[in-house]
Amino acid sequence: MWNYSLVLPELVIIFIFLIFYFSQPKIPVRHNKAFLFIIIIDLATIIFDVTCTLFLEHFSHISPYILRIQNTIYFLLFLQRIICFFMFTTIILKKDLRSSKKEKFINILPFEIINVFVFLNLFIDTIFHISEEGEYSPGPFNFLIYVAAFFYLFLSLVYVIYYHKRLSIADLIPCLAYNVVLFIGYILRIAFPKYLLMNFFTLISIIIIYLSFQNPSLLKEERTGTFNLKALQLLFSEMKPEKYPVILGFAIHNYNDLREIYSNNQTDAGLLLIGNYLKQNFPHMLVFYLTSGRFVLMGKDISSIEDIRQKIETRFKAPWNAGKAVDMYLDVSFTQIKPEAFFCNRDLVLTTLLSNLIEAGNQEHANIEISVDQVKKIETKKEIKRAVELAVEQNTVELFLQPVFDAKTQKLQGAEALARIRNGMGEIIPPGDFIPIAEKNGRINILGEQMFEKTCAFIQTHDIAAMGLSWINVNLSPIQLLRHDLCSRFTDILKKYDTPAEKIHLEITEESMIDYDLLYRQMELMKKAGFLFVLDDYGRGYSNVARMRRCPFINIKLDMEFVWDYFNSKDKLLPTITQTIKEMGFTVTAEGIENQEMAAEMKKIGCDYLQGYCFSQPIPVEKFIEKYGPKN
Repeated sequence: MWNYSLVLPELVIIFIFLIFYFSQPKIPVRHNKAFLFIIIIDLATIIFDVTCTLFLEHFSHISPYILRIQNTIYFLLFLQRIICFFMFTTIILKKDLRSSKKEKFINILPFEIINVFVFLNLFIDTIFHISEEGEYSPGPFNFLIYVAAFFYLFLSLVYVIYYHKRLSIADLIPCLAYNVVLFIGYILRIAFPKYLLMNFFTLISIIIIYLSFQNPSLLKEERTGTFNLKALQLLFSEMKPEKYPVILGFAIHNYNDLREIYSNNQTDAGLLLIGNYLKQNFPHMLVFYLTSGRFVLMGKDISSIEDIRQKIETRFKAPWNAGKAVDMYLDVSFTQIKPEAFFCNRDLVLTTLLSNLIEAGNQEHANIEISVDQVKKIETKKEIKRAVELAVEQNTVELFLQPVFDAKTQKLQGAEALARIRNGMGEIIPPGDFIPIAEKNGRINILGEQMFEKTCAFIQTHDIAAMGLSWINVNLSPIQLLRHDLCSRFTDILKKYDTPAEKIHLEITEESMIDYDLLYRQMELMKKAGFLFVLDDYGRGYSNVARMRRCPFINIKLDMEFVWDYFNSKDKLLPTITQTIKEMGFTVTAEGIENQEMAAEMKKIGCDYLQGYCFSQPIPVEKFIEKYGPKN
């Protein structure tokens, strides 16, 4: 006799899950469909499990062949339930079994083989045997059912462990949990075959999946009643480009200021009004709220996009009543993904959309379109970021040197140390591209220190005086100047390589002089340790003569554009400034010298040193040694 005590509550809970599934708004992603399939298959399996046992116990007059068909269907459903849980795991892990024919074959082959054995039971006893009297007994290949169960459970756990980095902890733990629960269920089914325990454990697994992956609150934005950013990310990662060609976003202007003006409660009430308006007026579109006043709509009819935009613009010309007689007047700007751009990398498209929505929130009446070129720029930026991370972590930043010549004799006098980083193709990334990224993510501190150390190592291992070098300039980023331990760290490196501080001049950009007090304190501290300073990029407008006089600079470098402007207009500004700087006791270096005519003119107006492509572009340190080193 079989025990049915758990079956009725199991069926009730499964029906509740089905009701919840169809009553809640959903985004069309694979794991939603997979969960529905699990519920339906589990429900069918439980029904056939119960009916098969009932028929075997109470309806002995029924034809044995009917019982055979009934039990065959049950075992087919049992196998389907096994594979459904396995497929759900692969979907959560974003593991596409279709990408490799070999892997697909290995994963599906056991399932197909055992299905054949189950089908054969219609004609011969393979999985089970039913006698003429209607008595059920296991067949010679009944063990294959459990082989399939443990094979796919083992494979699921292997995949979860191997691809665990694709999951957050919040997803990893339940993914492991429901597979372990299923494993326990199969063990108990083997140990207690007369009790219908397996269905109870599959139900527990379904509850874990629902609470962790299917709970509507996980993808719902409570203030607006729309989908949230996580839902948008899920949909972007899976959907086909042609399925939702309309992707239109808009952002409320000055959202943070609005929260101060209208209060948090009134602003939230306004967001709810906007969310309800969008859902009611565009029922065939998916609506997302991404926080900070940013909404996204996705639809299928590309021809309707202009009408949608106009309707939204018209509605925002009228006030939104947020309660207590408060009318909110809001302005919005739009951003739209061009359909062809959606064929690019999805993560990059989403990143571009989010950044454009932020930009739109700061512009009035903007209409920003996301093109393939814009996505490619974002991709290039990410590649540069990865290259910076790799170069800094592996200390592969390359030292290049650009010579600085005496203006009167045109002999080598010094050099500027410049950092160079290569991309994955081995190509040099322009410093104007990677330095802002390194400054933004904080890597500039380590990068700058590595360049300082490489310069010290170069000075220690080479006779720079024999090359004609009196000093080498090393650039300091404004970010580096914020470090309180900068002086001690650089001093330690000088001691490590036994390098005199006066051999290295620290170049500080004119931009650093915005925070003058901090700059002055840092420079005074480092001056006491023997460091000498050069003001770089003079002429961009941040510094003034009074501040420059107070700081312990020994040399002022005229920005190349400042120099080029002089040759375009030939006014008296550059000569006057040069003479003023020299009268203050500084030497002057002119950057951007491209030909001998420019060199002669800069010498004439009083510049002491010249730097530019007229003499040499920045070159690898090995080539610098080869070109300027002592000749044997």
